[in-house]
Amino acid sequence: MIVAVVMAASVCVGVAYVRTPLPNEPQDGVTDQGSAVYYGDGRTPIFRLGANREIVRHAQIPAHVRWAVLAAEDRGFYAGHGVSPTGTVRALLNNASGGDVQGGSTITQQLARNYFKGLSRDRSAGRKFKEIFISLKLARHRDKDDILDLYLNTIFFGRQTSGVQAAARAYFDKDVWQLTVAEGAVLAAMIQQPTYFKTRGGDAPARALRARWRYVLDGMVAMGRLSRDEAARQRFPRTLDEWRGVDVSGQSLLVRQRVQEELRQLGIPMDSAVNGGLKIYTGLDRRWMGYAEQAMRKVREPDWPTGIRGGLIAVDPQDGAVKAFYGGDPARSQYDAVFNPVAQAASTFKPYVLAAALRRGYNVRSRVNGRSPQKFAPDGSITPQTAPGYEVDNDEEIGSLGVIDLVKATALSVNTGYVKLAFEAGVANVLRTAQDLGVPEPALRPFKGQVGIALGIANVPAVNQAAGYAAFANGGTAVTPHLITKIVDKRGRTVPLPWTKPGRRVLTQEQAAQTSYALRATVREGTGRRAALSDREAAGKTGTTDHNHAAWFVGYVPQLSAAVMMANTAQKPLKNLPGFSGTVAGENLPSSVWHSFMEKVTRDMPRKDFPTPGFSGVAGDWGALPTPGAPTPDGPTPGASTPGAPTPGTSNPGGPVLGAHPPGELVPATPKPQTGPGRQRAATSEPGSDGR
Repeated sequence: MIVAVVMAASVCVGVAYVRTPLPNEPQDGVTDQGSAVYYGDGRTPIFRLGANREIVRHAQIPAHVRWAVLAAEDRGFYAGHGVSPTGTVRALLNNASGGDVQGGSTITQQLARNYFKGLSRDRSAGRKFKEIFISLKLARHRDKDDILDLYLNTIFFGRQTSGVQAAARAYFDKDVWQLTVAEGAVLAAMIQQPTYFKTRGGDAPARALRARWRYVLDGMVAMGRLSRDEAARQRFPRTLDEWRGVDVSGQSLLVRQRVQEELRQLGIPMDSAVNGGLKIYTGLDRRWMGYAEQAMRKVREPDWPTGIRGGLIAVDPQDGAVKAFYGGDPARSQYDAVFNPVAQAASTFKPYVLAAALRRGYNVRSRVNGRSPQKFAPDGSITPQTAPGYEVDNDEEIGSLGVIDLVKATALSVNTGYVKLAFEAGVANVLRTAQDLGVPEPALRPFKGQVGIALGIANVPAVNQAAGYAAFANGGTAVTPHLITKIVDKRGRTVPLPWTKPGRRVLTQEQAAQTSYALRATVREGTGRRAALSDREAAGKTGTTDHNHAAWFVGYVPQLSAAVMMANTAQKPLKNLPGFSGTVAGENLPSSVWHSFMEKVTRDMPRKDFPTPGFSGVAGDWGALPTPGAPTPDGPTPGASTPGAPTPGTSNPGGPVLGAHPPGELVPATPKPQTGPGRQRAATSEPGSDGR
């Protein structure tokens, strides 16, 4: 009778074994490799998109790491048949007594349970038998090294990591092939209770992990894979406090938003990033990110009222890589204030007007009249105050000035002089120059033909302002601002990035040097004095919108360009912020924040002087005002009465300009009529610059 029962049971088991298919398809998500996003050092992770797993090959996993895992989990792996008989009996007896089905699982059994499709998650004897059958078939039909590799690339190690490579980075900031014997033993020990063990401290979880670590080393000795003396010399290694790539918070939330946007621009679907195992490198400097946050926290940005936004962003002038930014406290808003258009550019737009004039062949010694107010006719001539026209005045702190050159007009941010300069340079050329330097075309489109663009009535993202000024810093070459500097797919191939191509020259080196000369005067003796650095010269421009709704400072040294922006999105005056009783203008808080950030980032940066301009070009003279009752002068025409000046419509060494004209050809400088007579700060219903 007993024999018959045993034979029947054996037949049933045999039939069940035969009917159990050999699994080939992995469970959903078990092979997903999330994409790691790194700081500019190429090693320190910022965060991951998707699963925290990175598949590595057998040869990349050191033998001592593989043997440490076997010593911890399955010492008979290579000699066994995929199942531990004693462990299985123990698990079944535990289940019969009402406990969980657990314990005694070999590596092959763990792989069958956690990797392949076909096993349910219920804890039953039937599922356990199916696990055994699958494990036996895997051991017969799959190479042992293949089974071990699948296991090592998928098992959970704690710290939100799956796979030995991700674990090596999470615990030791190393690649798996760099792990020592002691470090490999720690990871092997973690497998048993990854959510319980602690790598630091002296409490029970920490003591338990050390005991398990010693058990692994003793197992390696018993298996002949480590000598007794080598095991005795091992010391429990120090791990990272916490992997920096696990927690996505603070500015990394905004970094993730921008990385996802740039991936979209590149045509890389998000599921490819989440599951594709990409390595995404940025130009961000971790220390500089901290300095940017410190500078903004110094003015208590996290405590600002709702609706008031501000940020700082720094761009490498050589290639446009974003080196650091602070887009606002995500606890207040996850709408970043540096990559989005938050505020009008105000007087930080004026350098584009200057650059347009330089491209027309003028130089910074050209003169304008700084009298305030002034009223302009549609052709740019100055009309009497009683006549119709576009009225412009300077900021009250600047007042009414006489004839000044463009250096002083820039340093003091003289509205009247700059509107005249925009007329002379040609409004279409101003728009084209700004676009060539990186101001987005949609920001400029509404203001075609409006000379008020000279006063910064366009909303321009801070990142584009930093990139625009980067061209002044690098000698005249436009750059495309970007976070992602390199993408490597899981096969090791580099993904082409359009913004890594050399930028287009917009200004000659001489024109860029003259622009910097004027902007250096702004910091040295003009409205940007609070931004001045202690050990080197800086160039930059303040900006404050009408009614103080927004304030800026954009500036640079030869190696770095940075923009600071603050704005009240409710279109109310920006004043009485926490810790600052008064009205915010470009010359105070933004300049101070820029100074605070740049003083720190330039500490280890070699001092580099700005190039000295030769002041080539024509010194235009538009300083004369009409005598009452006399005809309105039109001013000199470039190239007509002044030898050497370019004639509109001729070749321009600074690059192409607006319209359907061939590359390198200038648009005639005649501006379109303004919106009509009356007192306006800008030829639009929106406020413009107040001259600071």
